[in-house]
Amino acid sequence: MSSYPFPSRGRSRLAFAASCSGRRRLCLALSVALLVLAPTLPAHAAADLLSLAEAVRLAVARSPQLASQRAMADAAREMAGPAGELPDPKLKLGVENVPTEGPDAWSLSRDFMTMSRVGLMQEFPRAEKRQLKSQRALRDAERGSAVVEVTTLAVRREAATAWLARRYAADAEQLIAEQIAEAELAAATAAAAYRAGKAPQGELIAAQTAVLDLSNRATDAAMQSKRARIALARYLGNDADRPLGDAPDVGRLRFDPARLSDVDAQPEIHLARAQESMAAAEADIARASKLPDWSAEVSYAVRGPSYANMVSLMVSIDLPWSSGTRQEREYAARLKEQDAAREMREDALRMRTAEVESMRAEWESARTQAARLRDDMLPLAGQRREAALAAYRGGTGNLAAVLEARRALLDARLALLQQEQAAARAWAWLNFVLPVTEAS
Repeated sequence: MSSYPFPSRGRSRLAFAASCSGRRRLCLALSVALLVLAPTLPAHAAADLLSLAEAVRLAVARSPQLASQRAMADAAREMAGPAGELPDPKLKLGVENVPTEGPDAWSLSRDFMTMSRVGLMQEFPRAEKRQLKSQRALRDAERGSAVVEVTTLAVRREAATAWLARRYAADAEQLIAEQIAEAELAAATAAAAYRAGKAPQGELIAAQTAVLDLSNRATDAAMQSKRARIALARYLGNDADRPLGDAPDVGRLRFDPARLSDVDAQPEIHLARAQESMAAAEADIARASKLPDWSAEVSYAVRGPSYANMVSLMVSIDLPWSSGTRQEREYAARLKEQDAAREMREDALRMRTAEVESMRAEWESARTQAARLRDDMLPLAGQRREAALAAYRGGTGNLAAVLEARRALLDARLALLQQEQAAARAWAWLNFVLPVTEAS
């Protein structure tokens, strides 16, 4: 059997070869095919595993929210050019001074005052206003880009959190399933001993109760796993059903932890600054609105054959008649909005600083507790179980003590998973606080 790539499957292959003695060529071909293809199957299975990095990448690539926000940022950027241009001219057509009574009523050619007019009007907003509106569009595009950055990190963070939740829920399900198998075996053994009169009924009831308790835990773990899969499917679709790869090392961040203190580099602060810049642009436009604009119109009037045609030129100028009650108050309102945006930026800076420090403390605390559970609590719980088993087998202990020791060991293992998951959630949050070029 040592010549087979999979020693554990050698017996089935030998049986297959023995059953094919009457069809040697066909069996030889099938055997060769099995030997060639079998080693590739685990590789295909491993290639189909959904890693955390792939899940994050797919979530960003498939997010309709991100696609929408990118389109909005592009739209604002496209508006920067038209906002700085003169508005389109207006073509004006009409008739003037048409009589409605007398012998010339509704005639367009007999009365000397009647004329058909065609004209062209052009508005000339001040160059400063056009430039400010163009700058506002560019700042709006910058704000849109900041929103895209913030949302990208949020999508990465939430997808990573969902992936990790599903990973640890699967581990919890496996732990509980192993304990259920042991508890069912203990319950069967207790039932047989009770029927043989070698064990009290209380031990049988305790073993059956342990199975029921573990079944409830298994149901809860399955529900948690389903929730995590649904959360992951929001970003990945059907790929959320793929088997998961190994959990990452949550004890290391992808960048120097010292960079966490650089809150100014975070997209949320970029967004707050972009909103403040946008408010400043609105205030500048309101200030410039106090200056009047003007327009010009040239027209050509056609009269009857007995009269001369005419050309007209008109110039219009805006009159800020009551700037104290209109333009000045609008400018004052925009300045207040700018002050509000500045205070919001300061609040965002303080809030992000507190969030980063809080999440970093949670990450370090969860890692410390996980290490304590793994290095101290689990060995003690394992020793307790072994001691209880040894006492039970030696006739000096009871089954209830064994079941309690097994439950304590399971609780310690699940507590370790919970702390590892808490550390992983904090790790995912911290890992996606700053912009990155690729997911890990």
